[in-house]
Amino acid sequence: MPEITCYFSPQSGYAYLGHPRLVAIAREHGASILWRPVDILKVFAEGGSTAPAKQSPVRNAYRKQDIVRWARLRGIPITTEPAFWPTNTLPACHLIAAAQAEGIDPEALIFACLGAVWARDIQISDRANLIRLADEVGLDGARLVELSESVAAAEQIQRNTVAAIEAGVFGSPSYVLNGQLYFGQDRLDFVAAALAAGEAGAAL
Repeated sequence: MPEITCYFSPQSGYAYLGHPRLVAIAREHGASILWRPVDILKVFAEGGSTAPAKQSPVRNAYRKQDIVRWARLRGIPITTEPAFWPTNTLPACHLIAAAQAEGIDPEALIFACLGAVWARDIQISDRANLIRLADEVGLDGARLVELSESVAAAEQIQRNTVAAIEAGVFGSPSYVLNGQLYFGQDRLDFVAAALAAGEAGAAL
């Protein structure tokens, strides 16, 4: 089974926009997704990237237009000025890591966190909100948040971050397939094409 590694920040607008498309591509091609939340500030620092909130007014004005276009294309709601962005993403990262450590597929939880920022104006650094979001997708929020406060969860995010940097990741979302890096949800068609090419090769 092909594996797509998705390095992302749970406050990334473009990770939010790309999430449903990534899931659909993986299902269509029988691929699995390795979800890897990262400490995005460390990734930015190592990759020489400027955090979106600190980019020029001109670039941020364009970004607002761009995310609206993509949201319409993807058919998902979005706000151009979320109330709690940027924020401390580590509590949400740790929550996702805790779910994975319990053997839980974090797909729905990740989308809940992303949507909380970009469609619902919910602060994802707040403990009570994380419990609520996990509960909403059918998980035991209180237990997962307690587990997320462990050293193990923090260490997992550190490992994810190191792996992302070693893979050449410099922003969110980034996808790695067969050793190839694809940055940005607007590159997902290339991921789909690579999976299709692999299927064609296997059939020969």
